[in-house]
Amino acid sequence: MSSEDSTFHIPHSALKKPLRLLIVEDSEDDALLLLRELKKGGYMPVSERIETSEAMKTSLEKNRWDIIISDYVLPRFSGLAALNILKESGQDIPFIIVSGNIGEDIAVEAMKAGAHDYIIKGNLKRLIPAVERELREAGVRGERKIIEEDRIRLMAAVESAPDAIMITDASGMVQYMNPSFERITGYSREEAIGHHLHMLDRGSNDEAVYQAIREAMKQGRPWNGLIISKKKDGTLYHEDCTISSIKDVTGKMTNYVSVRRDVTDKLRFESIAEAVNTMNSIGYVFSGIRHEIGNPVNSIKMTLNVLKKNLDKYGKENILEYIDRALSESSRIEYLLKSFKNFNMFEKPEMQDVEIGPFMYNFHALVLGDSMSKGITITRAVSEDAKFFYVDPRALQQVLLNLFTNAVDACEGRKEPVIDISVSKIPGMIFMLITDNGRGMTEEQQKDLFKPFHTSKSHGTGLGLVICKKMLSRMNCFIEVKSIKDKGTTVDILIPDKKS
Repeated sequence: MSSEDSTFHIPHSALKKPLRLLIVEDSEDDALLLLRELKKGGYMPVSERIETSEAMKTSLEKNRWDIIISDYVLPRFSGLAALNILKESGQDIPFIIVSGNIGEDIAVEAMKAGAHDYIIKGNLKRLIPAVERELREAGVRGERKIIEEDRIRLMAAVESAPDAIMITDASGMVQYMNPSFERITGYSREEAIGHHLHMLDRGSNDEAVYQAIREAMKQGRPWNGLIISKKKDGTLYHEDCTISSIKDVTGKMTNYVSVRRDVTDKLRFESIAEAVNTMNSIGYVFSGIRHEIGNPVNSIKMTLNVLKKNLDKYGKENILEYIDRALSESSRIEYLLKSFKNFNMFEKPEMQDVEIGPFMYNFHALVLGDSMSKGITITRAVSEDAKFFYVDPRALQQVLLNLFTNAVDACEGRKEPVIDISVSKIPGMIFMLITDNGRGMTEEQQKDLFKPFHTSKSHGTGLGLVICKKMLSRMNCFIEVKSIKDKGTTVDILIPDKKS
C-alpha cells in the first residue's frame, strides 16, 4: 500500500463548527441563502424556521439555540416582536436582524430594543464576522453569569454561616465580616472594617501563637488552633480559629480569611465533664486502695491477735510461722505503695533522642539472666533503618521491664517458652513488637487490662499495665495488647522517631 493510500482523510463536514440556529423568516429562499452563507463560513447549522409568535414561543421552550437570525418585517410577525418574546423568555441568545433595505433610524431602534446587530440581505459579507463575534460575547456573558451566580451563592452562604468569618488585607486591616462576626464579637461592620484585627485580641494570646500563625501563612498553609479573643465589652472568650491566605494570579499574598467558632461553652462543659470523671476516678481508685490495703492489714491484725492470745502455748516454730505470715502481708502493702508511687512518676518525662541499638542491647542484657534461670528463650531483632526514638529512656525501660515481667509470668509452666522483641521503622514512628507463647488471655480478661486493680495474678496489684499506659501516653506513645487463650500475647508499641 502506498503512503498516499494509507492517508486518513477527515471529512470536510467534520471540521465544521456545529451551530443551533433559529431563523425568523417567512421566505424559505432567504433562509436557504443564510444557511449557505453560514456553511461557507465554516459552520454546520442545525436550524428551524418559524414565522409566527406562537411558533417562536414554542421553539424557545422546547429547544436550546445558539443564535437567532430574524427578518425585520414578516406578514404576521416582526423582528421587534420576536425580540420582545426572547426577552420575556429570560434567555440570553444573540439576536441578529437580517433584512432588506432599512433606514438608519429603524436600525438604531432595533439596536436600542436589544438586537445585537443588523445586516442588509443584499450584503451578507458581514454575517460570519457578526455571528462569530456574538457567539464569542455570548460565551463571555455566560461565563460571567455563572461566576456571578457562584458569587451570589457563596456570599449567601458566608452571610448566613453560624461561624464568624472575617477577611483582611495583607497588613491585617479588616475588609469584611459576616453577621455572625458582629453577633459574636459585638462589633458592628462600621466599627471593624478599616481597623486592624488586633482590636479583637489586644495581646490576649502568647507570642508563640502569633509566631505559629505567621509561620503557617509564610509557608502558604492554613493554621488552625485555639485563640483567646476579646469582645467589644471586654469579655474574653475562646475561639476555634482557622486562618488561610489568598494569593493573586502572580502568587502574591493579598488577603487573609479567618473562620472562627466560639467554643467557650464547649470548653467549659468539657472541663466540667473532666472534673466529674476525675472525681469518679478518684472514688474508684480510693475504693480500690481501701480494698487492696485493707485485706493485708486485716490479715496482719488477725495474725497478731492469734499470736498474742496463744503466745504462751505456741512453740518457736509456730511463732515464726505467724511472724512470717505478717511480714508477707507487710511486703504486699509495701509493693502496693511502690506501685502507687510509680503510678505518679514521670509526670514530665525527660524526652530525648535515644539510639535504639544500644538501648535494646542493654535491656536484653538486663533481662537475660532472669529469663535463662527460668528456661525462657529471649530473641531480639532491630531493623537497620530503626536508628533513634524520642523518649524518656528511664521511663521506657520501666515500661519494658513491666511488660517483660508479665510475659515471663505468662510463660511459667509452658513447654519451650519464648519471648521475642522486635523493633522496626514505619513512617514517622518506631514499631516495637513484644510476643510470647505463654498462656494468653480470654477476650473477657482483655477488656479489663487497663483498669486499675483488675488482675488475673494471685500476687498482682492490677496497676502494672495502667502504669505502662500512662507512662507511654506521657511520651506520645501508643500501646495495644492482643492475646489468644493458650496461644500467647502480642504487645504493640508505637514510639515517635523524633520530636513532633
